[in-house]
Amino acid sequence: MKYQTSTPSSLQQIKTESVYRLWREKFIIPLLLGILVFGGIALFPAIIASSSALIDGIFVSTYLLVGVVTVLSFSYTVRISVFLLSVFVLAFGELISLGVLGDSLFFFLGLVVFSTMLHSPRAGIFSIGFSIATYVLIGWLMLSGQFATLNKLATPASIQDWISAIVALIMFGSVIIFGFRQLENQFSETRKKADVTLKSLEEQSSNLERRVEERTMQLRRINEVGRAVSAILDVNDILPFAAKFIQFEFDFYYTAIYLTDSSGQWVELKEAIGEISKVLKERRIRHNIINSKNIVAQVMRSKAGQIINNQDLIKLENPMFPYTRSLIVVPLVVGDFALGVVEMHSSKEHEFLPQDLDAYQNMANGIAIAIENSRLYQEAQKSIAEMRATQRQYLESAWSAVTSEKSLNYAIGDNEGSDQNLLDIPLTLRKQIIGQVQATGHTEWTTEQKNLIEAIAAQASLALENARLVENSQVTASQERLTNEIISKIWSAQNMDGILQTTVREIGRNLEAAEVEIEVSMEGLDSDE
Repeated sequence: MKYQTSTPSSLQQIKTESVYRLWREKFIIPLLLGILVFGGIALFPAIIASSSALIDGIFVSTYLLVGVVTVLSFSYTVRISVFLLSVFVLAFGELISLGVLGDSLFFFLGLVVFSTMLHSPRAGIFSIGFSIATYVLIGWLMLSGQFATLNKLATPASIQDWISAIVALIMFGSVIIFGFRQLENQFSETRKKADVTLKSLEEQSSNLERRVEERTMQLRRINEVGRAVSAILDVNDILPFAAKFIQFEFDFYYTAIYLTDSSGQWVELKEAIGEISKVLKERRIRHNIINSKNIVAQVMRSKAGQIINNQDLIKLENPMFPYTRSLIVVPLVVGDFALGVVEMHSSKEHEFLPQDLDAYQNMANGIAIAIENSRLYQEAQKSIAEMRATQRQYLESAWSAVTSEKSLNYAIGDNEGSDQNLLDIPLTLRKQIIGQVQATGHTEWTTEQKNLIEAIAAQASLALENARLVENSQVTASQERLTNEIISKIWSAQNMDGILQTTVREIGRNLEAAEVEIEVSMEGLDSDE
C-alpha cells in the first residue's frame, strides 16, 4: 500500500478550497430565496402573456423544483445544479421564443458566470460548450426551417447572427472563466500569505513565551542565590556556598569568585567550582587591577560587567578552558567600591545575552552585600568581644578592690555536715564571677530549688553591683565636694602666704597627713633641665 504525504502547498490549496466551498454553501441559500421571490413576481405576468403551453410548463416546473430544493434539505451539488438548470431554462426559453437576437446570450453568459463562481472553472467551460451546442442545434433547426420562434413577431436571424452570438459567448465566457480563475488564484495566494504571517506571529509568540519563561526561571534562580547567601555571616562560608550554588543552579561549566587583597592593587582567586578549579586555587591566580589586560582586571577597573561570545577571544582569555563557549564577568560592587568579581563560564554558545547582564549584576550585588555584611558582622563581633573583655577586666578590678578593703562573707545556719548535699551557685555579673553562694542541706536539692537559688543569686549579683556603683558615686561626690571646698578657701586667701598656709592646712586636716610641706622655689631647675 502506498501512502501519499501532503506538501505544504497542497495543504494550503486544500485549506483555500475548503474556505471557498464554505462561502459558496452559505451563498446558495440566499441566491435560491432571491430566485423564488423575484422569479415568483415575474412568473405570473410571463405565463399570462405567453401563448405557449410548453414554455409555461417549463417555467412552472423549474420554479417548483427550485422551491423544493430551497425548502427541503439537499446537498450543495443538488442545489447548485437546480439553480444552474433554472438559469439554462431561462436562456433556452428566451432562445426559442425570440431567437438569437433576443436576450438569450445574456442568460447563457449568466450561466457561465454562476457555473464558474459557484462550482468551478471546469463547470464554466462545460457550460460554454453546452450553450454552444444549444446554439448550434436551435440555429440549425431554425435556419433549416424545421423550427420557428414561438414569438411570431421575432426578427428572423441570419447565419452571421448565430455565428456572432457563438463567438461572443466564447469570447466573454473565456474572459469570465479566466478572470474568476485569476481571482481564485489571487485569493489562494492571499490566504497563503495570511497563513505565513499568522504562522510567523505564532512562532514569535511561542518564542516570546519561551523567553519569558526562561527569564522568569533565571530571575528565580538569581533570587535564590541572593536569598541563600544573605543568611550566611561568615565570609569563609559565603564564597564556597555561592560558587557551588551558582554552578549547580545554572548548570555552568566553571564558576569563580575573585576578591581584592589588602593593598587594593590585586584581585585574587578565592573560590572556584568546575574543571581544573583545584589547580587554579593551588596556583593562587591573581591579576593586577591597574595594569592587567585580563577581563577580570578590566571589569574591576570599569565596575561594569562584560560578556564574551567570540570563540577566538575566549580561547585567548582562557586557554585552560577548552569547552567554554560563552563567558560573563560581573563585579561585586558595594556602593562605589568593587570588592571583586564573579566569573561564569558556559559550554553553550550565546548562553549570556546583553539583556541578561543586569540580572547577573543584581545577583553579584547580592553576593557583594552578603560579603560586606559578613565583614561588618565580624567587626561588630570583634568590637563586642573587646568591650566584654574590657568590662570583665573592669569588674574584676573593681570587685578585687572592694574585697581587699573589706570582707564580704556572710553565713547562717549549722556548719555540721557541710560536705553533704553541697550546692555551689556562682555570683555572675555579665559573665564575670564575683563570688559564690554555697548551701548545704539534709536532703538532695531539687531542680526547682536549684532554679530558685540561681535566680536569687543573679538578682543578688545585680544588687551588689548597683550598691557598689552607688558607693563609688557617693565617694566621688564627697571627693568633688571636698575638693571644691578646699579650692574655695584657697581662692579666698588675700596673699601668697595665706594661700600657702591654707593649702597646707586643708590638705593636712582633710587627709589626716602627719606632715605637709609646700615650697615655692626656682632653685635646681637648671640642673634638672
